[in-house]
Amino acid sequence: MNQRSRMQLAGIASVLAAVLAALSAPSALGLEADLLPREPIAPLEDPTLSASGERRAEALARYLQALLEEETHGPDQSLLTKRDVLALEPGFTDLAMEVAHHYLRRGDVPEAISVLKDAAKAAPRRIAPPVALAGIYLRQLLKPDLAEKFASQALAADPDDSAPYIVLYDIYKSTGQNARGDALFAKALKRNPQSADFWLDLADLRLRERSSDANRAMVEDLIGRAQDAAGDTPESLARVADYFSAIDLPDRAVPLYQMALAVKPSLAGAREKLAALLLKKGDASEATRLLEEMIQADPLNLKAYDQLAELHLKSNDLSRALANMRQAILLAPPDPRRYDHIIRLSLATNDGNGALKTAAEAEKIFPGVVEFSLYRALALSAVREHEQSIKVFDRILVEAGNFRPGILDADFYFSYGVAAEQSGRTVKAAELFKKSIELDPALAARACNYLGYMWADRGENLAEAEQLIRRALEAEPENGAFLDSLGWVLFRQGRTEEALQELLRATDRLAHEPDPVVWEHLGDVYEKLEKISDAIHSWQKSLQLDPENPALTKKLDARSARIVKTPARPEAAE
Repeated sequence: MNQRSRMQLAGIASVLAAVLAALSAPSALGLEADLLPREPIAPLEDPTLSASGERRAEALARYLQALLEEETHGPDQSLLTKRDVLALEPGFTDLAMEVAHHYLRRGDVPEAISVLKDAAKAAPRRIAPPVALAGIYLRQLLKPDLAEKFASQALAADPDDSAPYIVLYDIYKSTGQNARGDALFAKALKRNPQSADFWLDLADLRLRERSSDANRAMVEDLIGRAQDAAGDTPESLARVADYFSAIDLPDRAVPLYQMALAVKPSLAGAREKLAALLLKKGDASEATRLLEEMIQADPLNLKAYDQLAELHLKSNDLSRALANMRQAILLAPPDPRRYDHIIRLSLATNDGNGALKTAAEAEKIFPGVVEFSLYRALALSAVREHEQSIKVFDRILVEAGNFRPGILDADFYFSYGVAAEQSGRTVKAAELFKKSIELDPALAARACNYLGYMWADRGENLAEAEQLIRRALEAEPENGAFLDSLGWVLFRQGRTEEALQELLRATDRLAHEPDPVVWEHLGDVYEKLEKISDAIHSWQKSLQLDPENPALTKKLDARSARIVKTPARPEAAE
């Protein structure tokens, strides 16, 4: 090589050193050894290159060529050039790991082993190549003796790195050498590296073992050592907290997440994990505060909305849970389960319009999910669009009969019957309620009561109605609504005294949640028994619960007019 060429290579070396420094971040190549640190090659300062300097400069030039080839033609095209680099600089460990990984992906195990062996020989103090070789021999070639050789070589090179311990432990456990595995673990415990990851990796090994009090105590001790080594490094503190959370020690995890966030408020994932633990501990107020802060900082934080919804559900604040679910559904990928939850909760909170809107949207997004058509039918019924509801039920009956007959169960026919009854189609409703009872006789109390009450209210089939209602009460003898139905059918049969007793029982059972219909029925019975003051009191109670009921106002006005027209009795002579 002439002097001019030597000078050019020296210049290239200086430029490429900067390129290598920029490329020195660890890669995530995922070989058996996960850590693949780069080894930037130092620039040459002497423009007059020695033989080794020429080789180094040539390696750098070829490395740049490989990067350009990879950029323009892909990794396969650059592989041969990278091998040329390694032939010149076999101690370039990071590149050796990358090339070996590429060969493994292609299924060329011998070439991968050759590259790793050259790297291990050229850089004996680096443990990544021998650890990778141990993994290949153990898992792919099923040669534990050779795997142990290279893992032991790595352990000797760096006894304060967890990777050799992990591979050796796997070797001993997979070959039934449990005593050697325990001895290796005891050896690791005698080390004192100031690395939280070292102790957490050992904790991982113990977590694979069968659960026992002794093993759990050791895992806690290892995580505790990791906490001591973590110092105030937020990433390490958060990882230690993850492990305490994994073994169900939230009281130890929570303060570590809080410490990590105090040092680095933007630490990814830590706030969500802290909020989940606060929820688990039952600290609703602190969890709410934290989640609302997260949403204020990032209005697109889907996880925070989900967690807030969960929190409000647990505290039975259904309206706030629903609001957060609706916000989350705007951010999340389409998921039928999210729509299902929102529709159910909307119906449970009497938000029929909200349920109807969400069900209609879900039908368009998931046209093959017939449940959303059923939800729309229920929502239409909830907003008193009964004729439209019946049309949807009719369509489901035809479509599901061909493709999803399982959905046509007792609940379906009951809901269908309610829509028919509400629209005034009582004959059709009776058929549907009977079908519901037939499909699930053991759980037919609701349908029995509804059909019996419908007939009682219309003064039809009173004997059969009474039998149905008493059948419902056999299943749920303390159900206040069923007791009201029994009282009403007895009243319709002229059995007024019996009716009074059942309706009084109904008001007692429903004392915590008074029903205006029950109090109106009670007033009607009192009127029949000519207990006018009791009747007026019952109607007034009903009117307080249902101020928009014109029938009640009419009854009270009529009774008041009759009282005014009745002449007062003459006072007795003194």
